[in-house]
Amino acid sequence: MWVVEKVINNNVIGVVDEKGTEAILTGKGIGFQKKKGEKIEEEKIERIFLPNEERKSDRFEQISKDTPGEYIMIVTECIEHAKKVLGKELSANLYITLMEHLTLVVQRAEQGVFLKNPMVFDMKHFYPQEFEVAEYTREQMNRILNLELPIDETGFLTMHFLNAENTTNNRDMIMDIAQFLQDILGIIEAELDMVLDTSTYEYARFITHLKYLAQKILEGTQEVVDDDNEFYVSVQAKHKEAFACVKKIVEYVKEKYEVSLSEEEKMYLTVY
Repeated sequence: MWVVEKVINNNVIGVVDEKGTEAILTGKGIGFQKKKGEKIEEEKIERIFLPNEERKSDRFEQISKDTPGEYIMIVTECIEHAKKVLGKELSANLYITLMEHLTLVVQRAEQGVFLKNPMVFDMKHFYPQEFEVAEYTREQMNRILNLELPIDETGFLTMHFLNAENTTNNRDMIMDIAQFLQDILGIIEAELDMVLDTSTYEYARFITHLKYLAQKILEGTQEVVDDDNEFYVSVQAKHKEAFACVKKIVEYVKEKYEVSLSEEEKMYLTVY
């Protein structure tokens, strides 16, 4: 059972348990009218920062002291929403980075400064779930704080959620994958003289495959297997136009990443 040690604000409190373990708890209204020594209802706890996250706890406490309660409410509610949509836990550091980001965004908005994000629509296509929770966050920021943040802000927020999903996946890797996808899709549209329909299930499945391929190439785990079987030859003969496009993709990957795609991968790309 957690007992109040100090109230930082209505949504953030410092607590201690019966073993003397200190922690910081967050939750909507968790600190409202609370006094030192009072017990905390479990159902009000949204996040627990424990001693093994000491630096984050200290940083979170400091930021919380200087951050309006409505900002904390937006951040905690939107992160809980994101965890439900994405179906996974997110890094505790996201609470800190989002509050810092929100504070900076509001300051810029008050000065009439809105940053452009050239990758915003790429983010929407390549990371639809993360983009969805980022768009929800932008809408909450606009509604609660009476702002008019443009769609560009959703792109910046998407990066925060992507970084929070996997602590080993840094911004550079994410941007490299996005660039890879952008280049491959550009080759396809140019070679086949078409505009891809981004709303279809087939497109979403293809993007998932490309992201997996990009990660393998960038991490150096792409296997080179030459398996010139009858099925591969059959696919090549049956889909000549698509295979010609795949050859351009193969040349691009070889030139830029010095990686040779396997016959199996060429077949998959041709069929897609």
